[in-house]
Amino acid sequence: MSKKQLKQDVLLLIGAIFGVLALGTIVFSLAEGWSIIDSFYFVTMTATTVGYGDFTPTTALSKTFTILYALSIIPFVLYAFSFIAKAQMQKVYSKIHRIEYKQRQQEAEIDAAERKLKKQRAELKGQEINLDKQKNIFNKQLKAIEDQKKELLIQRRKLNAESRLNKVQEKELSTHDQELHAVERRMEAALRS
Repeated sequence: MSKKQLKQDVLLLIGAIFGVLALGTIVFSLAEGWSIIDSFYFVTMTATTVGYGDFTPTTALSKTFTILYALSIIPFVLYAFSFIAKAQMQKVYSKIHRIEYKQRQQEAEIDAAERKLKKQRAELKGQEINLDKQKNIFNKQLKAIEDQKKELLIQRRKLNAESRLNKVQEKELSTHDQELHAVERRMEAALRS
């Protein structure tokens, strides 16, 4: 039932109830000689089954009308109240269904987010493993570079030592060459003489 249709039905029921109350008010005002307020008060108490007893019909005609009026208005009022309650319950159920639907949507979104988070965690774990592998490779390469530096340092020291040795040997060789030239000159001089 649409809101517009519900509103129309409720207004129709309320209008019908007030129409029947107005009819009863007029009849009791004429039959009993009560004021309009007192008559409306009496028919309202009769319709709602309160019945304080402060006003009672005194003529046979008004008693008969009261019986027929009560037998018709009380079920009519009860139906109106139950209809309004049913309409309100439908509104509540409609809201509950919308809330449940939204809750299911949110649960689905949460499930999707949890799956996405789980996937991201797995990817992150994979990236951490790759990072550890790269770190190990880097550490091995760093160690290899350090080993190469040490080897180069040792070779440089050897070269420096060999270079010093070569200089000493060159000096010795130069000294030997000079001595040899000196000996050759002496021999040539001795051979000439």
